[in-house]
Amino acid sequence: MNIVICLVIIAITGFLLMKRYQPQPILIGLGILMMFIAYEASWIDAILVGDQSTGVLIFDAMDIVRITTSNNIVNLGLMIMTCAGYAKYMEHIGAGTRLAHTFIRPLYRLNRPYIVLALMFLLNMGLSICVPNPLSLALLMMVTMYPVLLRLGVSPVGAAAVIATGHLMDVGPGAVSTLLIAKTLNMPVPNYFVGYQLRLYFLVAIVTAIAHFFWQKYRDRVEEPKVIDACESIPEAPIGPKPYMIFPLLPLCFILGFSQYGFPGVKMNVTLAMMLAFGIALLAELIRHRNLRTVLKSTTIFFEGMGNQFSYAVTLIIGGQIFAQGLVSLGIIESLLGALQTLSLNSIGLTSVLGGGMLGLSMVTGSNVAPLFTLVPLVPNIVAHLGLDPITTMLGMQNGASLGLFLSPISPVMVGVAGVAHIKSVDLLKRTAVPVLVALLTSCVGICLLY
Repeated sequence: MNIVICLVIIAITGFLLMKRYQPQPILIGLGILMMFIAYEASWIDAILVGDQSTGVLIFDAMDIVRITTSNNIVNLGLMIMTCAGYAKYMEHIGAGTRLAHTFIRPLYRLNRPYIVLALMFLLNMGLSICVPNPLSLALLMMVTMYPVLLRLGVSPVGAAAVIATGHLMDVGPGAVSTLLIAKTLNMPVPNYFVGYQLRLYFLVAIVTAIAHFFWQKYRDRVEEPKVIDACESIPEAPIGPKPYMIFPLLPLCFILGFSQYGFPGVKMNVTLAMMLAFGIALLAELIRHRNLRTVLKSTTIFFEGMGNQFSYAVTLIIGGQIFAQGLVSLGIIESLLGALQTLSLNSIGLTSVLGGGMLGLSMVTGSNVAPLFTLVPLVPNIVAHLGLDPITTMLGMQNGASLGLFLSPISPVMVGVAGVAHIKSVDLLKRTAVPVLVALLTSCVGICLLY
């Protein structure tokens, strides 16, 4: 009976998310509803136990939101917020645009459209480590990379496909899903990034670049050429001075430099790395503008970026954890364990099942964050009982959720790029589907071979 209730609530959740309802109140509300059902059915003795309980059932249910928020905002939430604030500030001072322009200029001289297209995809993938938000990176590349590809003779939809998929895998010390999984595994972020993500990331990037080369060239040849307007409708982004190109790379240098891969004697964390880089960027802005009032006022951009990420990613973490707690209270872990033990899945089998589930949820909801934050908290208990490796399982889930964004015509990055390029997101999907499926296959094979 409890599994039937779980499946009904999961189906309702998926339907509401697919209809683009705000995910946070849905996850929190339905998570609390499941706890009430579990309590009334005597599957759990209390919603909050011991000193945590307020003494009133409904108050306990509401207090879960406070407890979950306070547990997350101090560590993971603050890391995510500072990453977002720093990325927003880099956009404001033109550091990201300067970095992109610096690397794109030599490629433009090659004058070989589809070789440039493949190389620009690799460049885009490299920049995704420094720009953790897929839509922000895509819009930056639409300003810098898109006009170059059009002038070389690539079709608008082909150029848009390469740009949209630049954030193909959500990797890097500043990526939200990376921070979540590293925290869940109780593993330092550099260890997860360098030890597990990086090798697979390079493999997938190279294979997908080759897939883009052949697929976009083939589709541009067989489809009727469309009239291309000169890129007048694309807004220009601010371009900072040449030295500013180092600023997007600074947090990565701090995180990896002061770790086992550099100078292990100094303790460094993601939040501190972002704050140090932000301080250096502020000092550079003061030297550049020589106006203390202007520079201090610009710090509001950083804090606005932090606030925006709190209203989205951090609240999604809270909602996802409450929803997961509701599922646990209904006994879904025990039921899943029984089913998985019956199937006798090994680590590869479990990774394939959960990674495929993440891919499907990401495609349906248009988000890689919501499904991950809902299901990742359940994984340690599942793999521990099965005696399997949690790291490769979560890596497969993360990659599945990331790739699903580019197979979804409703994901923000696909809608945003299609809107700027004046094409339909469904047409863009036709151009991203084959390279993304190649990336998915490469990712699965890579996990099997490398780990």
